[in-house]
Amino acid sequence: MNRATSVASRQTGFAGETVRALASALLLLGLIGDRRVR
Repeated sequence: MNRATSVASRQTGFAGETVRALASALLLLGLIGDRRVR
Protein backbone atom coordinates (compact mmCIF):
# COMPACT_ATOMS: atom_id res chain seq x y z
CA MET A 1 0.00 0.00 0.00
CA ASN A 2 2.75 2.41 0.98
CA ARG A 3 4.80 1.63 -2.13
CA ALA A 4 1.79 2.13 -4.44
CA THR A 5 1.08 5.49 -2.80
CA SER A 6 4.68 6.62 -3.23
CA VAL A 7 4.66 5.57 -6.91
CA ALA A 8 1.37 7.38 -7.54
CA SER A 9 2.63 10.57 -5.88
CA ARG A 10 5.85 10.33 -7.89
CA GLN A 11 3.89 10.00 -11.16
CA THR A 12 1.67 12.97 -10.32
CA GLY A 13 4.73 15.03 -9.41
CA PHE A 14 6.40 14.09 -12.69
CA ALA A 15 3.23 15.04 -14.60
CA GLY A 16 3.12 18.39 -12.78
CA GLU A 17 6.75 19.11 -13.65
CA THR A 18 6.10 18.19 -17.31
CA VAL A 19 3.05 20.46 -17.48
CA ARG A 20 5.01 23.30 -15.88
CA ALA A 21 7.89 22.85 -18.35
CA LEU A 22 5.46 22.76 -21.30
CA ALA A 23 3.69 25.89 -20.07
CA SER A 24 6.97 27.80 -19.68
CA ALA A 25 8.11 26.65 -23.14
CA LEU A 26 4.82 27.79 -24.68
CA LEU A 27 5.14 31.15 -22.91
CA LEU A 28 8.68 31.61 -24.24
CA LEU A 29 7.60 30.64 -27.77
CA GLY A 30 4.68 33.07 -27.57
CA LEU A 31 6.95 35.90 -26.42
CA ILE A 32 9.46 35.20 -29.21
CA GLY A 33 6.67 35.00 -31.81
CA ASP A 34 5.16 38.25 -30.54
CA ARG A 35 8.53 40.02 -30.87
CA ARG A 36 9.00 38.64 -34.38
CA VAL A 37 5.54 39.84 -35.43
CA ARG A 38 6.29 43.30 -34.12
